[in-house]
Amino acid sequence: MVLRSQLQDRLNKRHIETLSYATTLRVRLERELNALLYLNSGLGAYLVVRNSSMQASEIQDILAVLHRSSRHIRNFGVAVGYRLLYVYPLLGNERAIGLYYPDQPTQWPMIQKIAQSGLALLAGPVELVQGGRGLVYRMPLMLHGRYWGLLSTVIDSDSLFQAVQAESEDDRYEFAIRGRDGQGLTGGAVWGALGLFDQPEVLVQEMDVPGGRWAIAVRPRLADDTRSLRAWVRAASGGGGLLVATMLYMLVRNRGLMAHRAMYDDLTRLPNRRLFEDRALMAFSRQQRQPEQLCALLFLDLDDFKCVNDLHGHKAGDAVLMAVARRALAAVRQNDTVARWGGDELIVLLEHVSRDMLETIARRLRSAIQEAIDFEGRTLQVGVSIGVAIYPEDGSDLDQLLHAADGQMYGDKTARKNGPSRPAPLAE
Repeated sequence: MVLRSQLQDRLNKRHIETLSYATTLRVRLERELNALLYLNSGLGAYLVVRNSSMQASEIQDILAVLHRSSRHIRNFGVAVGYRLLYVYPLLGNERAIGLYYPDQPTQWPMIQKIAQSGLALLAGPVELVQGGRGLVYRMPLMLHGRYWGLLSTVIDSDSLFQAVQAESEDDRYEFAIRGRDGQGLTGGAVWGALGLFDQPEVLVQEMDVPGGRWAIAVRPRLADDTRSLRAWVRAASGGGGLLVATMLYMLVRNRGLMAHRAMYDDLTRLPNRRLFEDRALMAFSRQQRQPEQLCALLFLDLDDFKCVNDLHGHKAGDAVLMAVARRALAAVRQNDTVARWGGDELIVLLEHVSRDMLETIARRLRSAIQEAIDFEGRTLQVGVSIGVAIYPEDGSDLDQLLHAADGQMYGDKTARKNGPSRPAPLAE
């Protein structure tokens, strides 16, 4: 028992140290990346303000100054409408001048999405023609709420991540980043080896990037693991505790799974309440900086779910929850968060959403979830009641928003019992 207690203390300390390093790494990466994005925001604002009176020479001078004073930036590009008119540095990029985005099949869908949504996106990393790899940050230039042009910035991803690595260097840890094109845990490699995400004792954190998320995996290096395990196995064997040594090995091996499960629901694979609360707080902070953009919650409660469990068993109930989770993810936008709040309740976090889009997403969720579910030759079906709360109109913190959304959800449930299905109401 003493041996087990000592090792548990050691593992707890190791986990806390790894968590501290991962958090420091994420904060430094966010700082380095945000410095580049804020620079682009300032440049974009200047271009919009000066749109009708700015000369080509003035644009080139501004781009040159910013390029010289910024780390990690390979080049800038400015499009008016959908035609690329300005590039800096020009050397090596002459052929890009005059490029018309609708004629570029690999780029046009993303450009179109940016123009229609008014939201910036961070894509890549991609292999650059000039060598190396780059992240491409595209920001729409909006004039009086309408698309006017596009600012594209190619960031030298190798330079960016090497700078973060040098600042955070600690030979006790290794790390990797995934989420190519903002795809988060399902995306391709951004930096390092994807295989690290599948290793034991790995700790995973997510961070927001424009248009999506990245996931960062950190773990103590294997060499250190081996030395630790051997020392503890020898100690356990010397005391006749081979079984204890085996159990301790399994504990270390499963540390990575434990870290992931702390943030995700085991059954549905959706973010759990803890992770949702973190994302909601970050979303509220972003909305305060951009008050013209709506931020909202949808609170979903399944109708007749208890009947499924009572009539068909809990295995059928689990199958329904997994199907509902998949359908909910498919019904929302890529950057929205769908989480399992508990039992048969889900919650959705929506940013940069209009009231019309909020209504549309609520209808899509209801339609998708109410579709019949096939389970072992049987047809199962549940309904869903939906409540809506908008930040900060319906509450200044998460608890107040949940109270408002919960009240609307029960109102929706009552109305559905007394009449035909209707879209979730919006707070006025």
